[in-house]
Amino acid sequence: MTRADYHLRAPGRLSGSLSALLALALLCGSTSLGAEPITEDTIISADRATFKQAAGTGVYEGNAELVQGQRQVNAERIELQLQDGDLRRVEATGNPVRLRDGTEINARARRLVYDVDQQTITLMDDAHIEYQGRSFEGARVVYNLSTRDIEASGDGASQRVRLVIPAEDQKDAAQ
Repeated sequence: MTRADYHLRAPGRLSGSLSALLALALLCGSTSLGAEPITEDTIISADRATFKQAAGTGVYEGNAELVQGQRQVNAERIELQLQDGDLRRVEATGNPVRLRDGTEINARARRLVYDVDQQTITLMDDAHIEYQGRSFEGARVVYNLSTRDIEASGDGASQRVRLVIPAEDQKDAAQ
């Protein structure tokens, strides 16, 4: 099976072996993964890919991976949604979806939604995020890329929010 590789170059231009349809659709606008101009290329790889120009969606399935700088998402399926050629939303599903953002953030969940305009990554369904040595768990965890704030919530039934603070942190705070 041939792997589909896509390379979105900073500041939002494409290069590499991309289908003509995908290239035409994405070259019409920027594909930034943030509110500020991109300084890192974005690379999307998968076993299969489909792009629907009229709908502005790209679907990447089978060991899908999105990499931009130090941020990496691995999932079974990654769907990109564009509006007027600009990336607006990334939705990833898998068992689990994994997110790594440098050395600060390691996260996993069954579903991840990246809202470009809001600069948030929302992890849903058994969400778990490790941040600065602490771990947050819940049915839903929202990570704000701009502020680095984290919000967690339970599902109101069986899954509650849980925060684990390492003993070292508690010892340091007491001194």
